[in-house]
Amino acid sequence: MWTLVVLIVPNVVLDITESTSWLWKIANIIAPAGFYLCVLSWTRKTGVAVLCALPWMIFAAFQLVLSYLFGEAIIAVDMFLNVVTTNVEEVNELLGNLFYAILTVVLLYLPPLIWAIVMTCKKKRLSGSQRNKVMRDGVYVMLVGIIATIAAEFSRSGGRFYRELFPLNVVCNLGEAINRTNQTRHYPETSKDFTYKAVSERPDSLPEIYVMVIGETARAINWQLAGYERPTNPRLSRRSGLTFFPKAISQSNTTHKSVPMMMSCASAETFDSIQYYKSILTAMKEAGFYTRFFSNQAPNHSYTEFFGNEADDIRYADFSRKPHPFDHEMVDWLRQAVADTIHRKQFIVMHTYGSHFLYRDRYPQSESYFSPDNMVDANSGNRPCLINGYDNTIRYTDHVLDGIIGVLDGADVAAGLVYSSDHGEDIFDDRRNRFLHASPNPTYYQLHVASLAWMSDELQSLHPEFVTAIKTNRTKPMAPQTALFHTALQMAGVKSPLFRPESSLVDESYNYGKPLYVTDLNQGVPLEKSGLKDLDFEKLSTLLSK
Repeated sequence: MWTLVVLIVPNVVLDITESTSWLWKIANIIAPAGFYLCVLSWTRKTGVAVLCALPWMIFAAFQLVLSYLFGEAIIAVDMFLNVVTTNVEEVNELLGNLFYAILTVVLLYLPPLIWAIVMTCKKKRLSGSQRNKVMRDGVYVMLVGIIATIAAEFSRSGGRFYRELFPLNVVCNLGEAINRTNQTRHYPETSKDFTYKAVSERPDSLPEIYVMVIGETARAINWQLAGYERPTNPRLSRRSGLTFFPKAISQSNTTHKSVPMMMSCASAETFDSIQYYKSILTAMKEAGFYTRFFSNQAPNHSYTEFFGNEADDIRYADFSRKPHPFDHEMVDWLRQAVADTIHRKQFIVMHTYGSHFLYRDRYPQSESYFSPDNMVDANSGNRPCLINGYDNTIRYTDHVLDGIIGVLDGADVAAGLVYSSDHGEDIFDDRRNRFLHASPNPTYYQLHVASLAWMSDELQSLHPEFVTAIKTNRTKPMAPQTALFHTALQMAGVKSPLFRPESSLVDESYNYGKPLYVTDLNQGVPLEKSGLKDLDFEKLSTLLSK
């Protein structure tokens, strides 16, 4: 009985947190309970029966940790993908701040497992009549659950049953995650014949350097350039030729979706087609640029890694060092690239580690401007200290970006830079007490990101129309996943049949269109269907009305 109770706990939690009809809530308890009873009665060996329920206990434990972390939603496809695309260092950092959640699931699920092992060793068995009774009860309960499910389905008060019933919905999501992992694994084959048919409109003799910087977890509301009251951008605030886009709304709150979209022509409307595309590095190579990919994030067998492998020069930080290398080290790599006198045209992608939790480990101690910043326990009571650490990461990002621009500015060539964070972050900002990112349902804090562009004096003189257009477009909403790719192409004077001028921030025809979000099922939907709440829409409305 204890095993049945602990297996049903996540269903009870989901009935409390999810806004489904009472019919679905009933079905979500009764149908799984009947199924579990059948599983537990398939053999008279009681210990073996409980051990056979181990996969469902793992799902239940994972679900409870997720509910603790985000307060809602089932284990999404993206959560499984995050597990396989997140490095061990990040996992350890996160687990270190989930002590109470992990303790809870250990106390719930370890005792029945220990009991099951003991009973198996003792060869404890149910009598035939006891087993038959449990099996009969399980069938009856499951039949009632099926009736409740059918009633809920026909009431049109919820979604399809395989999306409403735990753990069936999680099993479906796991299957989809495996399918997507296989798609990613076969990316080299599915994309091998792709071409941008890209060409340069400028003479080969013209020296040019363009950089796409991909940030990590940098939400706009903590940027001085966006009106934040703290001096988090002391260097960039003084930079000429720089344009900040205060209304940048990310189309995903996950790195493994957001970054590949920024690096390619894939769109939110057709995200699954990304398996057939190559990245902007290939487009630039086709146009005659020498390409480089610098990363301060570990390879993880994602589209980002595959895209990076398209570059001529590929460099990853030394992740064997502790703590994790700082982003500014890549500025030295850029300085070496700029000193290269052989390749007159270069395009470089720099993937930073930015503001990824743990915040205090993302900058040298000498860059600790806001203090105290040494608190790592993630709870709402520690928010002031967490914000200090987070603001220090933004101030350090300011230092890194200013260093990159300084190197480009000193090269005395036509040069440009585009930057955006992949997504933002929750830091116990409102009554929901949400923390981190990549939750099944996004928030305003996860989608409103920092984004900017910079052009050298030489590029501005070469194309004054870029300056006019970007000044006009800077206060318009933008989606980095679309705008960065097309803006970088146009800055570099690269033409392709897949180039869309209406998506370029340096084009007078720029048009944002309707804001979209890529869901867990890879569907590009309006923000109204993204899972955002009233609190989020209030902030978005205020932002977009400015």
